[in-house]
Amino acid sequence: MGIKAILNSPMIRKAYRWSRHNRVRKVLGMLFFYAIILFLMYSNFQENQVSLEVDEVAKQTIIADKTATVVDQYATEELKDEAASKVEKVYKEDKDAERLARQNFGGIQNDINAILLDPVKSQQQQLDALESYLSALVHKKDIGYGASLKEMSAYLVYASEEETAALFAAGGGILDESMGKAVTEQTIGKVYVEISDKVDNLTYDKAGLEFIKLVCKHALRPTMVYDESATQTARDKARRDIMPVEKTVKAGEVIVRQGNRVTEEQIAVLEQLGIQRNQGDNLALLGVSLFVAISFALVIVYLRRYNRPVYEKNNQLFMLGMIVIIILLITKMLLFIELNTRPEFNTMMAYLAPVAAASMLVGILLEQRLAYFITVILAFFTGLLSAGNQLDAGIVAFVGGVAGIYIASSMNQTSDLAKAAVGIILADTATILTLSLLRGNFNLDVATAAAIIGLINGLLSAVLMFGSLPLLEAAFGMTSTIKLMELANPNNELLKRLLIEAPGTYHHSLMVGNLAEATAEVIGANPLLVRAGAYYHDIGKILRPEYFVENQRGAVNPHDRIAPALSALIITSHTREGAELAQEYRLPESIIDFISQHHGTGVTYYFYNKAVQEEGADYVNMDNYRYEGPRPRSKELALVMLADAVEAAVRSMPDTSLEKIKEKVQRIVAIHLNDRQFEECDLTFKDLHNIEKNFLTVLEGIYHKRIEYPENLARELSLRREQYGYDDFKPSE
Repeated sequence: MGIKAILNSPMIRKAYRWSRHNRVRKVLGMLFFYAIILFLMYSNFQENQVSLEVDEVAKQTIIADKTATVVDQYATEELKDEAASKVEKVYKEDKDAERLARQNFGGIQNDINAILLDPVKSQQQQLDALESYLSALVHKKDIGYGASLKEMSAYLVYASEEETAALFAAGGGILDESMGKAVTEQTIGKVYVEISDKVDNLTYDKAGLEFIKLVCKHALRPTMVYDESATQTARDKARRDIMPVEKTVKAGEVIVRQGNRVTEEQIAVLEQLGIQRNQGDNLALLGVSLFVAISFALVIVYLRRYNRPVYEKNNQLFMLGMIVIIILLITKMLLFIELNTRPEFNTMMAYLAPVAAASMLVGILLEQRLAYFITVILAFFTGLLSAGNQLDAGIVAFVGGVAGIYIASSMNQTSDLAKAAVGIILADTATILTLSLLRGNFNLDVATAAAIIGLINGLLSAVLMFGSLPLLEAAFGMTSTIKLMELANPNNELLKRLLIEAPGTYHHSLMVGNLAEATAEVIGANPLLVRAGAYYHDIGKILRPEYFVENQRGAVNPHDRIAPALSALIITSHTREGAELAQEYRLPESIIDFISQHHGTGVTYYFYNKAVQEEGADYVNMDNYRYEGPRPRSKELALVMLADAVEAAVRSMPDTSLEKIKEKVQRIVAIHLNDRQFEECDLTFKDLHNIEKNFLTVLEGIYHKRIEYPENLARELSLRREQYGYDDFKPSE
């Protein structure tokens, strides 16, 4: 069987079709990146050299082959246990306690009154019923009241109704006052003693006072309950807040000497140096595999929950994986560098990991929140790659990455390379110096090394970011902030063509861009993307500019000579033709979306109504007067859709008073909402309200009434024109 026959076999064809499925490609891509990252991480773990046990006599002297900072685990655990033991119990407020206490108190009062006011019962029956009822309230621990239950019952039977009500009112007030305090299980006994003392000060019969004490004690309950979970959380936090007790093991230092017994502390040091064989290489591989798998799972869950568009686009996922792998590869290569003359600096080589480059790339090309998340993951990976200084390396990588994201958020041109480099240099240097101070090993050599490492890291990260940015944009069809700035430049070739061939549309696009950009931040949209998209949204009108009202000069309107259906076809085709023109000029897909989606599937009502008037509603299909769509699929696209409609409508209004503009804006938003144009984007009713509000603010500034010149000022201007030939004051010589 030849190769051609094998390739054409049903099994191969089925496998090929299966591999072309989007979900299958996604899974295969993830497995590919998982395997590469797993290899990079596991290859960093040294081959185990020894397998020692506590109290074993060492058969050889073991010497540290590198300088590393290790954790004194036993001293650290002692400090953590001590800190946890000092944490006091945490209580939380029982918001229902006062209500339930008053409810219990009132319930007893109602029960007592029901017995006392029962006309059927005799006094003896009332006494018996009260004594039985009170006995149910008394627990074994409550014995020892100053009056017996019989005496209390007799008091209630023979006391007047007014006196009983007053006694209940006084007791209820004392209970309410006590429940207003923080009452716990430990302090409830003390609170009851306070209640008893206050009750004893009342001027009632002793049996009545003892009765109301019983009622209060039965109704009293803790207002603060022990929160075991919060207490444990506080103890865990106290343990976490304890910084590990560390010590520096220098290259050449003897860890275990031949002939001596091996201690637990020595084994812990060997484990951290990667010399001690713990559970075997298979378990080490399993651990690394699980860590990488957990990291992948976290990224996938984060993307599916917070960055669904990135998760659904395989090219963006592939780009994200490539960025991570490239940074890990570079970090791995940097860790191979060893300074034989200064071995104590070898552990600081992990500080050179250019995590900030990945952070900036993800922030610029994808999304800033995702960039922060990826920075955390890369910081973990960097820490694991740095066998001797894991925590510090991860911290430096994280701080540098966060600084890079912050700086990248304000980048708009390539000249910002220097700003990015300086920011990362300062962040890395400051972090390394701070960690050195915390470790207590700060000196002039460390400060010099920190400055050099920070300088190299900053320059390397900035150069990597700016060097790879255009390559990633071209390879994966992404649009960065810098690219958007270039597209929004009026000197862009396509915008120049729009200005020359359709000047009215050009001016309209600028106004739409200003209107939409001023509103973007309020609804959480990208202002720069909105502005660039608005500039190009009507680019299709270049092909037939005279058919669009903003480009018409004079009274000639070509639509007057053609059928409404043809007019609608010409008008609606500018979105499709604009998208084709944008592809010809190689505009990014994100900009083409504005061109094809800024009308959604809306209706050209002018020509539809005209056709209905000419032919009748029964002979006109509204779908023939709709745009091809699709409907907007993001906030940015929906915002430009509304800005486009509002700007065109307000510009054609004869009356541009604020009230008329407000009515027009609200009507346009309602029409688009009722036409279901926002169903495929995440625009909310609150966003629509904010859009209306900001549109009105911008439009009010454009169409506000001009101040009329007073008569005397008009005369002054006339005199200046006669004297100088212009309105301004004559300039000084």
